[in-house]
Amino acid sequence: MAIFAVFALYAAFLLRLLLFSRVPGSERSVNLIPFASIAEYMSSHSSRAGGVSFANVVGNILIFVPLGVFLSWLRHRAAAWLTMLMIASVSVAAEVIQGVFAVGASDIDDVILNCVGGLLGILAFRLLSAILHRQSLVRTAMAVLSLLSLPVWCYFLFVVRLHM
Repeated sequence: MAIFAVFALYAAFLLRLLLFSRVPGSERSVNLIPFASIAEYMSSHSSRAGGVSFANVVGNILIFVPLGVFLSWLRHRAAAWLTMLMIASVSVAAEVIQGVFAVGASDIDDVILNCVGGLLGILAFRLLSAILHRQSLVRTAMAVLSLLSLPVWCYFLFVVRLHM
């Protein structure tokens, strides 16, 4: 039950971050050229832009790691490529919605980075499963990790004011 509760908090935070952190109509841009934004970030020479760029790249990766872990746990018998397809679908859907409702920049680089994060989550879950071997131990470890992350997700969801 703890795992599902924490997954629900994570999903609520993800929705808030991706779709409800900006005023509708406030921003609309589309980038369909892979690695264009990342290359632009890397070529930026100001320290302020560099910090924002680093936060954007790392943030897009880190925010999807839990999705890879949770989906791997929920669908532990599914092939990794099917889990990756679900992660990519969630990311693409978020980018399309951001573009349609002008609540963010729709960027193929975000999809790529989100998929990298999801893949890291899948690999982390697989590593945990390989170390613990038994499904009951994996479930217990997931419950403990979920409970440990509960304050973090509550903080992000209820305390942090997202102004993007």
